[in-house]
Amino acid sequence: MPSQHHRRGGAQRQALTLTKRQPLVWCVMLALAAGSGLAQAQPSPLVAPAMPAAAARVPAPPTGQAESLAALLARALPQDPAVQVARALLSATDERRWQARSRLGPALTVNATAGKSLDTELNLPVNRTTDRAELGLRWNLYNAGSDGAELTAVSREVEAAWQDLRRAREESAERVADAYLELLRGEALVPLAAERRAAVQRLVDQVLQQNSAGKVSDADAQQARASLLDAEIAQEQAESERDSARQKLARLVGDEIRPVAALSLPVPLDDSGSPGLVASAQLRALAARDRVRPRSTLLAPRVDLELRKSLGDRTFPAQTTLQQHAWVLSARWDLPLGGENASRLDEAARRAEAAEADAERVARGVRAELDALLPTLDNTARAIERLDRQIAQYTSIVRSGELQFEAGRRTLAQLIQLHDSRFNAQQRLADQTRKLQGAQLRRLSLTGTLLSALGLPPSP
Repeated sequence: MPSQHHRRGGAQRQALTLTKRQPLVWCVMLALAAGSGLAQAQPSPLVAPAMPAAAARVPAPPTGQAESLAALLARALPQDPAVQVARALLSATDERRWQARSRLGPALTVNATAGKSLDTELNLPVNRTTDRAELGLRWNLYNAGSDGAELTAVSREVEAAWQDLRRAREESAERVADAYLELLRGEALVPLAAERRAAVQRLVDQVLQQNSAGKVSDADAQQARASLLDAEIAQEQAESERDSARQKLARLVGDEIRPVAALSLPVPLDDSGSPGLVASAQLRALAARDRVRPRSTLLAPRVDLELRKSLGDRTFPAQTTLQQHAWVLSARWDLPLGGENASRLDEAARRAEAAEADAERVARGVRAELDALLPTLDNTARAIERLDRQIAQYTSIVRSGELQFEAGRRTLAQLIQLHDSRFNAQQRLADQTRKLQGAQLRRLSLTGTLLSALGLPPSP
């Protein structure tokens, strides 16, 4: 039989053991209490969590008749900065043509002289006052065709500037049309997302009723609710993308956007057209080549005809000889000994080579991009046809799947998967349609037929 001392020591050790385990016990009790509090604080999985309110909602588009892309472009193109820059450069280049043309005609000069001088005549000092006016006409008769070559070059540059203006309008129209197509994609996708959400909402209501009756488990109810959240997120994302596209289009147009109409882009008959970008580079290359003069022009003189007529001469005392009118035919050779003229010819030749190479670069880039668009157009068109058939099949399967789910022959997960698969196919169809329209838009722009295809005159 153990002694009292041993019993007392055992009790002390047991108390000590409980004392050492007391923090662990308290931690377990606090964890259980916290878990109970969290369980009471957390909402039921069947109750929708509160969604944060949007900080700022995009205002609804103004109501009214749907407007076409051509109407938007008619408002947007005149105020586009790139178009305004190109139009101003065209006017400036045309003024340079007038300057070059004026060099082929005569130049009128008027000389007026007024002053005093101390002259010596017959060894006698004479204080003379001069008040003379003279009219002159100078005409360059020959300069080895330099003025004519400059006029031809500047005329080509005017045509190039016109092509630049046309290209600026094409690029501006392409930007607006691209935003227009993005808005059409958003407006096509939002109803589909809303339809999916409504279908999933009906499914959730049905599952909740079955869960209340004990026919389905809480896990199925939670899965249905999670699917509804996914549908809500997809719908909000589609609405956000649509609103962003509308805001972007409104900024490009500079005005509010009413509901937009559907757009059908025609297919160019061929790709042999010369877009403004290529035509402008080719014309500038020709202009640079026109400025390259033959070496023989270095030795050619400059022949000028000058006519002068005195309008009045009140010189006192009068000079002994007064010239009333005269004409002069002069030939002048300007041969800088430092080689300036030869260097200018070489510079013009190198600039012409650079302009021709740049025109070839632009033409190859446009051709390469056009060739690269052909597989995209072909593949995307086939994908759209297949997606149309796939969506029709999914729609039929979803209808039969809902009936089978009510009869207990299909699970909830399978029905949710069918809804998700159909919506994914609808999203891919919207994306492929957008891709096809974007490729068609780019092809029209590269061939220089975009404005005419949209019903706008190609010339500004």
